[in-house]
Amino acid sequence: MAKIQPMCCPHCGGREFLSLDKTRCRCLSCNSEFLVEGAQADAPSPEARKTGSHLPGLFVILLLILAGALIWMRPAHRDQTPPVPAARRASAEKAAPAYDLQRLVLTADPAAGDAPLLLRVRGSFGRRGPAGYVADAYDLRTRTWLREPQCLQEGVGTVTRDARFQRMSDGRLFLVLDKTRLFSFDFSTKLWVDARPLLERQPELAGSVVQIETGYPAEGDALRVMTADGVRRYFYPGVHLAPTYDELIRMIADYRHPDAERTYGFAFAVKAAGGVGPQQLIRYSRLDNKNGPRVFSGYFEWSGEGKARHIVRQEYIFRQAHLEKTEFFTPDRRYYRASVSLADKEEVVIFFCPEPNPNTPFLLQSLDPATAAVRWTLRGNYGGDLCKTADGLYLLQGMKVYRISDGSQLLAEPERVF
Repeated sequence: MAKIQPMCCPHCGGREFLSLDKTRCRCLSCNSEFLVEGAQADAPSPEARKTGSHLPGLFVILLLILAGALIWMRPAHRDQTPPVPAARRASAEKAAPAYDLQRLVLTADPAAGDAPLLLRVRGSFGRRGPAGYVADAYDLRTRTWLREPQCLQEGVGTVTRDARFQRMSDGRLFLVLDKTRLFSFDFSTKLWVDARPLLERQPELAGSVVQIETGYPAEGDALRVMTADGVRRYFYPGVHLAPTYDELIRMIADYRHPDAERTYGFAFAVKAAGGVGPQQLIRYSRLDNKNGPRVFSGYFEWSGEGKARHIVRQEYIFRQAHLEKTEFFTPDRRYYRASVSLADKEEVVIFFCPEPNPNTPFLLQSLDPATAAVRWTLRGNYGGDLCKTADGLYLLQGMKVYRISDGSQLLAEPERVF
């Protein structure tokens, strides 16, 4: 049997009560309400909800404020860059045009005292961004782009997709796009100018050119063009000539440019045609016809050892190229896989391997054009397009540009400038 205990008010000890419901009573002495001991509460009273429910909420809010303050005070949070939304990032990537073709050329800018200048042409097929060719210029001194890209052509050829540069001996620079359009570079404005009118002013070419190509160095300052009747001609814009190949061969021996002068040239002679053996560097004197016609499509061959060395000379090569004399420039030196990178009145720069072993590092070497004395040597794979500027030698190798020398002095290390 359950033990019955007398109930009293927990506040005043009174024993007279008024039952409010199954779980609550009110003391008639002090008028306070309390729960009956042992009873199960179904739900809190409305008064309890009003007075007690706000306490946990305030506590939670204070905790959230404190946690936010602690996170904000962390140094890592203050330096953190807010993330870019994925949609905005995808939109930015879509806005940047994709270029499928890129060509670079190094040049000395005559409008800025022969300062080094890098020219770029890029072509897009329209996969991302507008289709066509754009061009811009990069100042290698300040390492900045000079202006906004220039649109050269809205669209890329469906058959031929190409961009090629050609320098002329008078300093002019030409660009051929898709073998159909011709531009010349205006150094004063740093813009490419439509050079098609040069073709139209030539009587043999007016209104008939269907294809344009850059010429070979051995042909002089020529652009190869194909006319509508299927005849290939060699256009020399500097002297306003456009002979066919047969006409060029007949005129080459007797042609004289008004400013022609005798000068030296340099080439490597092989031991046999197409041979991979040792090579000899030779110097030849010739009549320089400037930007006029020139055909020098042969090679020099040497044979013998010791004092018996001699050059096998082919008369038609000498006649066509106005060669007058040849001599071994460095008779006691041997070269392998060699080429002349640059030659002028001030220096001769050659690129070669000193040993027949293919694993031997290549050398880039500067020689005195009069005495063959070695001025400097750079070890490494630095073959490419050399350009002499007022700031020294620059090398274009693929899509990279290096500064190699400061005037006549070799830099301690090649400096990457693009």
